[in-house]
Amino acid sequence: MVKEGLSRRGFLKGAGIGALTAAGAGAGVLSGCSPERGTSGRESSGQAGDAAAAGSGTAVDGRSTGELTWLPEEPADPENIEEELTADVVIIGCGTAGTCAARAAAEEGASVIVVEKAESPAVCRSGQWAVIGGETNKRWERGVGQANYVDPDDVVEAVMTECQYYPNRALMNRWAKGNGEVFDWFIAAKPDLFISENSTDPLPPVESEEDCSLWVRHYPLPEGFDLSKERVKEFQSSVSFNPSQQPVLTANWRAAEEAGAICYTGHFAEKLIKEDGRVTGVFARNAETGAYKRITASKGVLLAGGDISNDPEMQAYYAPELILNGVTNMWMNMDVEGNPTNTGDCAKMGCWVGGKLQQKAAPMVHYMGQMATIGAAPYLSLDVKGRRFTNEDISALQFQSAAERIPEKTFWTIFDAAWPEQLSVFQPRFASTNYVVDSPTPENLLINDVHPYVTRDAVEAACQGDSPMVLKGETIDELLAQLDGIDVKTAKASIQRYNDLAKAGKDEDFGKRADRMFPIENGPFYAFKGGMNVNLVTLLGFVGDTDCHCLDENDEVIPGLYVAGNTQGDRFAINYIPTMSGMSHSLAMYYGYVAGKNMAQGI
Repeated sequence: MVKEGLSRRGFLKGAGIGALTAAGAGAGVLSGCSPERGTSGRESSGQAGDAAAAGSGTAVDGRSTGELTWLPEEPADPENIEEELTADVVIIGCGTAGTCAARAAAEEGASVIVVEKAESPAVCRSGQWAVIGGETNKRWERGVGQANYVDPDDVVEAVMTECQYYPNRALMNRWAKGNGEVFDWFIAAKPDLFISENSTDPLPPVESEEDCSLWVRHYPLPEGFDLSKERVKEFQSSVSFNPSQQPVLTANWRAAEEAGAICYTGHFAEKLIKEDGRVTGVFARNAETGAYKRITASKGVLLAGGDISNDPEMQAYYAPELILNGVTNMWMNMDVEGNPTNTGDCAKMGCWVGGKLQQKAAPMVHYMGQMATIGAAPYLSLDVKGRRFTNEDISALQFQSAAERIPEKTFWTIFDAAWPEQLSVFQPRFASTNYVVDSPTPENLLINDVHPYVTRDAVEAACQGDSPMVLKGETIDELLAQLDGIDVKTAKASIQRYNDLAKAGKDEDFGKRADRMFPIENGPFYAFKGGMNVNLVTLLGFVGDTDCHCLDENDEVIPGLYVAGNTQGDRFAINYIPTMSGMSHSLAMYYGYVAGKNMAQGI
């Protein structure tokens, strides 16, 4: 399949991506513009819509007409078939969702074939996991009826509110109330998994690729913390696998194999097979031979092939703000041909058979702060002009949004010598550091590239070397003199204003909680530079139901086609919000499990 460039059909014409001129904003540009799906599988606008657009003088791009300008022509069925295979269940993608689906289906007695274009199964990154309820959570008083139990309805309401009610509430409800039990099933695949008792306990050293610990996030909670007082809540019922989820996911794949599942790695799923209205299989190219396998599924095909972050054209179509703000991608996994994975393969194949994608993508871009020390602790932040620009006591996502509109999209975070006493007062958040300890073991210092806690000498250590991560000055003047490009006079005035507001007990400028505003007056003084973070994934999936069926443009089930993982839509929209750390992984695990069970049982 040949991908056309971003210039196709004038997609990136004019003042911006997807921009409509002011003249057309209220002129009913879309009236009578019902998208039609052509024989190629690509949507195109009807003549009435074209006429309306032309008559208004409006510059119209594919998004405004419903035309999927990024979608290549559907390829013809390949003729060079090297092998024909049959299974009850066929899964495209062997990441978190695909692996869990394979294990669940195989344990139900179904024959399972998985197609994966990487060189090995169980493809993943990181290890943060949202878990509500379940047996494992009881050890941290997070079980049903225990002191730290998180109400799943509260979590779902927060997700719906922060995503502007675009997600499918029924989808989120089922996950929130069922993921704890499935998580217990997931970790049971690795019986030797070390589970921490609290957040500051030493973890075993990582000496081999089989070693893994389950670290509890933010337990016990900082003294005096009260979630009910937070304006934007981040629920504390998450864990992290250290050094990542890889050993546990690999153990799940081994369990799937032992139950009979087979994975064809180095194979590229390129076209679904649809017969008499039902999806019955897939054509998969063998990278080694160049020939294809025709794989037939008697019960169902699962799309679980990741997101769209490494397809530039799809990224520009669904998340132009990433390009406009210079945000780069973090996902670095490669296929066997040396190209990035997460290139929207499943989105393309699903569209060709009539699947309906959600309209609004959800990029996962979060400000991480000074990860090697105090993370995204909400101390005073000033832009390069020396001006304060936001309430700092906000989520990692919200801070990223605030930073996108300031000059050069960079800023300085400034704090003083009293930081160790102040740190525990902040809300436990994604990318936050809330615990100050004396001497953790070296294996503990970094959990998934974020410090859960910090030693008292960590900031001083970060000030050392030729390229220090943190800058230090005995006086404010000495510190500000080191901050490249900052307007020192304006910065000093901003610091004085912040100090005055802190002492007055009310942030009249940005509304920050008074008990989290600390005057910057005790030397030495410190600062570190921040800016645009990387995009972890661009979530865009197919509209479906809670049984993982994929729906068509008429909201009817496409027989034989299922979705899970980042290919499943309506979980998040606009942004991936950090209501709980690790929701995406948890959803992938849960609905992978559901899809596997359902396909095996013919649901």
